[in-house]
Amino acid sequence: MVQLKNLLPDGVETLYGDEYAFKDEILNNVKETFRSFGYRQILTPTFEYLDLYKEMFGGINLKQMLKFISPQGDIMVLRPDATIPVARMAAKNYKDRVDYLKFFYTAPIFRQLESQKGDEREFLQAGIEYFANAQPECDAEVIAIGIKTLLDNGVQNFRIDLGQVDYLGSLLEEAEPDEQVRKRIIELIESKNQGELRFYLDQRSIDIRYKELILNIVNMYGRPEEVLPLARACAINQRMRNAINNCEQVYQILSDYSYNKYIIFDLGFTNPLNYYTGIIFKGYVNNFGKAVLQGGRYDQLTQNFGTFKPACGFGMNINYLVDIVSLTKSKDSVACYTDYLILYEELQRKQAIELSQQLRSKGFIVETDVLTDIEIQIEQARQRNIRDILKIEDKDIVVVSVIQNGIINDIKEILKNG
Repeated sequence: MVQLKNLLPDGVETLYGDEYAFKDEILNNVKETFRSFGYRQILTPTFEYLDLYKEMFGGINLKQMLKFISPQGDIMVLRPDATIPVARMAAKNYKDRVDYLKFFYTAPIFRQLESQKGDEREFLQAGIEYFANAQPECDAEVIAIGIKTLLDNGVQNFRIDLGQVDYLGSLLEEAEPDEQVRKRIIELIESKNQGELRFYLDQRSIDIRYKELILNIVNMYGRPEEVLPLARACAINQRMRNAINNCEQVYQILSDYSYNKYIIFDLGFTNPLNYYTGIIFKGYVNNFGKAVLQGGRYDQLTQNFGTFKPACGFGMNINYLVDIVSLTKSKDSVACYTDYLILYEELQRKQAIELSQQLRSKGFIVETDVLTDIEIQIEQARQRNIRDILKIEDKDIVVVSVIQNGIINDIKEILKNG
């Protein structure tokens, strides 16, 4: 017997029948939403060379990657991010294509656990990537798909925090040359801790005008009609003004989708995956502390693979979505079941197999077993959520209803009309 302290590693999950069916239904809903907008499913490798994710792309901490050595001695990583390999695919496989490319994927993502955060080492992500369209209509479509995906799974109380990396980024680049200082300022802005932010800025030799502008960004969170006037008043360079115009354009298009009620402006947040170049966004559900989806525009990423294709996309944590949906919908609502269990004695085995094949060809879920103790088998069928037992007796078929579910019990009529 294996004598491991814990047979299941931290940060992974094991799912059984009904739980898997519940998650699978949600995933199928997500995929159908993506398909309905014209996105085509793709697959990228589960593991890659470490070099693909090194600092030239930025944002992914090497310590967070799950690494291993290949038989050839190369350092490999299990997929820590989905967008980079999709961008490589778009750049390499569709280099000469000038039309739009719309992809979607479902894939496990692997990250090292962050201490005390309860994060998963492996989680299922679904996402879309829209290439070769630099217009705000592209950004708005991507966000709209994220919103509709939540709605299609019965999620109602959520918001999309919408920002633009150039607004804060261009201000900080103008105000502070030290990249590490800029990173710390961003962390304090994202935490909305204005007092600590003021204290930190006072320790730096930053011009007082910039300090006040940076402090104001903490307040640039809320409904667009509240945020836009302040944001425009604080825009001191053209990149900041362009960023605000971009946010407003995307918001107006989302209003045409009738999704404007879900949008909150937040000009003080960034994304740790710093390949983003424009619009960025995160989706939060009420009473759930983590972002269920996040994404944005990344116009320069494909250039690392020799082709320029501006792009926008997002990734959704399906594990989080399952947890959210289960708060309002019982996992028992999507239960595994069997329509018919056929019981037979040895002489009727061929007849039972032929009957099972007929029923399966008509779309029913069918199991077969040798008849032993009918009372025990009825109880076991009830535990396995088997709806009806078909007991073969000579040339006749006796229907034993296990679960009253409204299914027609005249098996001959089913076989006749199916």
